[in-house]
Amino acid sequence: MEADDFFSGYPQAKNLFEEIMYKISYLGAIRLKISKSQISLIGQSTFAYFWIPCRYLKGKSVAPLVLSIPLSYHDETVPWKEVTKIQEHWFMHHLEIWEKTSFTNSVLSVLATAFTGGKPIEK
Repeated sequence: MEADDFFSGYPQAKNLFEEIMYKISYLGAIRLKISKSQISLIGQSTFAYFWIPCRYLKGKSVAPLVLSIPLSYHDETVPWKEVTKIQEHWFMHHLEIWEKTSFTNSVLSVLATAFTGGKPIEK
């Protein structure tokens, strides 16, 4: 499946996804694994996921796109919609993305941390 297929019928979600991919392009090589339900971002390992909530939550007011990031700690620098403990010492952080202003410096910093496996990135 291609990204265009994944976002078919969801142009706002596609625009938001493309914007965040542009903003994190400095991190290095990022592969995409695209399934029917999500897009996984892979650096040395999978570090983030995107999914379209209105595919699953019918009749509710939902964000066009959700970014989910697994971290080994509970991050408090971003106003996450939800943080769930998924394993011992692992937390899944979910951020509703309503518009481009959702990509704050804090969100981009958390993505960079996840990309590097917790190591600081040098620009």
